[in-house]
Amino acid sequence: MTKRLRVVWRLLLVAVTLLLATSGCVKKDYPAEGPVISDVELEGVRAVDPSSVLDGLATARSPRFLGIWDGVVFDYEVFDETLLERDLERIERYYRARGFYEAQVTAARVIAVDDHHVRVQIRVHEGPEVITTAWSAAGLEQADVEAAARAIQAVTLEGGKRFDEADYDDSKKALATELANHGYAFVKVTGHVKVDIALHQATVEFQVTPGPKSVFGPVRIVGLKKIPEGPVRDNLELGQGKSYSASELEDARTALVNLGVFSTVDVRQDLTHPETATVPVTVVVEEAELRTLRMGGGLRFDVIELSSNLVVGWEHRNFLGGMRKLTLETKPGLVLFPTRADNLQAPTNFLPQNRVRVELRQPSFLEGRTTGFLAAEFNVYPLLYPDFERGDPVLGYEEVKTHVGAERAFFGHHLYVTPSYNWQTNLPFAYIGQNRLHTAFVSYPELETVLDFRDDPLEPHRGLFLSNTLQIAGYLFGGDASDVREQPEIRAYVPIAKHVTLAARATIGFLFPHDYGHTLIPNKDRTTTPLVTCKTTMSPCPTDDLVFNDAALRDQQLLLFRAFYSGGPDSNRGYPFRGVGPQGVLGFLIPSTAVCKLGASSSSGSANAATSTDPECYRPTGGFTLWEASLELRFPIVGPLRAALFVDTSDVSRNIASIRLSYPHLSPGFGLRYATPVGPVRFDIGYRVPYLQHIGSKNIPPSEGNTSEILGLPIAIQFGLGEAY
Repeated sequence: MTKRLRVVWRLLLVAVTLLLATSGCVKKDYPAEGPVISDVELEGVRAVDPSSVLDGLATARSPRFLGIWDGVVFDYEVFDETLLERDLERIERYYRARGFYEAQVTAARVIAVDDHHVRVQIRVHEGPEVITTAWSAAGLEQADVEAAARAIQAVTLEGGKRFDEADYDDSKKALATELANHGYAFVKVTGHVKVDIALHQATVEFQVTPGPKSVFGPVRIVGLKKIPEGPVRDNLELGQGKSYSASELEDARTALVNLGVFSTVDVRQDLTHPETATVPVTVVVEEAELRTLRMGGGLRFDVIELSSNLVVGWEHRNFLGGMRKLTLETKPGLVLFPTRADNLQAPTNFLPQNRVRVELRQPSFLEGRTTGFLAAEFNVYPLLYPDFERGDPVLGYEEVKTHVGAERAFFGHHLYVTPSYNWQTNLPFAYIGQNRLHTAFVSYPELETVLDFRDDPLEPHRGLFLSNTLQIAGYLFGGDASDVREQPEIRAYVPIAKHVTLAARATIGFLFPHDYGHTLIPNKDRTTTPLVTCKTTMSPCPTDDLVFNDAALRDQQLLLFRAFYSGGPDSNRGYPFRGVGPQGVLGFLIPSTAVCKLGASSSSGSANAATSTDPECYRPTGGFTLWEASLELRFPIVGPLRAALFVDTSDVSRNIASIRLSYPHLSPGFGLRYATPVGPVRFDIGYRVPYLQHIGSKNIPPSEGNTSEILGLPIAIQFGLGEAY
């Protein structure tokens, strides 16, 4: 990056900061009815989470835009003495519910900060905690052994631990829920707590009346108009005479919601006649609008490209009846080449691109809860790299994809299994320069499994997510590439506080190629013909004398579609898209720059790969072994604005089944999220820790290589919709 460009970036950064502080976000006038609350402080709060106490108060700190300015975008919080008095009572009630029956608010002070702001300080004496000494559940002996055992395991109260009303209520519900899941539809659970303040002890007694084991009665569906009843009933899987289970009722409701054709789903059970041991069920639905037209747009600006696109989509959720879902979507766009985040020169070429997708989904395919799908895509896009300049050849692809398969949910919609068959062909062409590539065809079956125990798929706060993808390309299925590709992944979410989440992610990937990979593993002798030669006997070989034969070009092209890459907004965020992993000279982009000197020689007859001591020659080639890991702390700032601190690390190796830990590509960073109904809008900045990198050659020191910089710093800026994981 030139000195002039760095100055421009710094001026832009200052301008954006001033704009956020002064324009469009004008500070509001202070209210006349009273001072503004600048902060609310709790003293003496140690045994409980202070944020949980503050969340229940009407007296609250004024929200601050970007955590800095109050009265900007958000309204002020005005101090009210009457509300403060009620809040002091709320604090004592909150403590009693947590097992501190002698807790008291001993002082409350209102301190003037300036002419318009006050700070509220509240001092709490928690007192001794009340301990649960024992709990019992009379009446469980009337239930069968398995149901009783599951009910006991579900109780969260523990002897010797502090008594908490929330645990008491949850335990009472858990007893009833577990028995209801095992056929006891008419179960009743009551409870009584004996608290001895002097001894600081609590004894809990539950009274359980299981009632008779029951079955489902008649199942009615109310509210259908255009949607046929058959597929709806198939998805319910609630048959008259089937053993009763409360969890199956919830599972049935989830199945109907996931169909996407109902705005509301209410599953009602009639529990007014326990003497019959039968539970009639009425499912009340309200059909949603079955046709939807979507329009929008997007902008991409990073070290790869500057581009914009439109999004036009149409969806019919009862196409030709039977709840078939037809989706049509197109994303026409334009790339301004070679303008990008680290190259602000005016564009010299405008590269059109488009992505078109058609998908048909059929619920109740083969059986009730299996959904079959058929999808086709036609995409046109350029193949770009961070260091492209004017005059460099730019190739593109016309890509045709088809997918056919089925999806089935199991275990209460926690496990999803999706087998499919995939067919992909890519027809190369030249946006700029000449094209030396040929059509590539890849065909493979795929098995994807997902085990999802997250509390929220858009913004998870607790839970576990496991997935695995297995592909077998070529062999009996045809195509230009034969390989086995496997990638498991795990994500975990741990609540640190009420609105603070610690999220972690790890994945590994293994690719076992059968008939390609020669250029990526030069020491593996799979061919007697050199893949890369030099027209002259010069060493090192000038770029314009380097010759990649058709086998080498085919090999590198297949790696584009099948190899692993790392880096980008949903991967290692300190790196640009595909910025982590082996790099080398791509034959289909020659001629590139005249300064590249490559160590291939025709006289030796053994050059299977182009090597160089000049990092500017290198571009991502992909690898056969991948690992990625990430740790992220997510916390609120104010209102819908949230923040995250993260550390990403990853590596991609050119060796097969070889996890390399010597170059972790460590990237700590900071991000902002703004909550929307479709998920958070995400902005992340990742910093590449020096000397923990590798660009794929033993002759290159462990440095950043040709990875682009922004503002002269080894950072990457990422945008996205939804959490990174």
